[in-house]
Amino acid sequence: MRKRWYIVVMVLLLATNGVTLGLLIQRLGGPAKLPDSGKAWEAFTLNGQSKYWQVEDFKIIRTASGIFRGNGNLRYIGNPDHFKPYDYFGYAFFERPGEGSPKPVMSYAETSKGGTIDIPAAAWHIGSIKGTVSDWELAETQADLSLSHMEVSWKDNGGMLHQELIPMSVTEAYSSME
Repeated sequence: MRKRWYIVVMVLLLATNGVTLGLLIQRLGGPAKLPDSGKAWEAFTLNGQSKYWQVEDFKIIRTASGIFRGNGNLRYIGNPDHFKPYDYFGYAFFERPGEGSPKPVMSYAETSKGGTIDIPAAAWHIGSIKGTVSDWELAETQADLSLSHMEVSWKDNGGMLHQELIPMSVTEAYSSME
């Protein structure tokens, strides 16, 4: 009787370990293609301009398991004589899935107490971020990405906060089935 009990326990342990290993392998493998399109990856370049700022070559690269954003340039296109000493500078990139409200997907801020931040008249390199892709990001279309915007904020030493919204549009789109 004891021997049968050991055999039953061993079979149950092997079965649960097998199921667990199978689920783990399935999860680590993940889907190789983007849902609904069958594409292995998609890449988009976005550009935008507002009254004082221009965004050039902002990238979004998406696969079934990850997403990369950023690596573009932010340029001040206003009169360089308008620059005063600033003690805060920041930007945030927002995407709008479908008709939903904008979602912040990356941001950057720099601040200085008692000093100043040099906001260059040339180009400010936009950082990048990568991570796992969410369901709403997988569902975003090129039209959805054209509803994206960047918000730029800067505060002068007098404490006045300036903000500007830069509407973005997709200027290049690439994809691959492989």
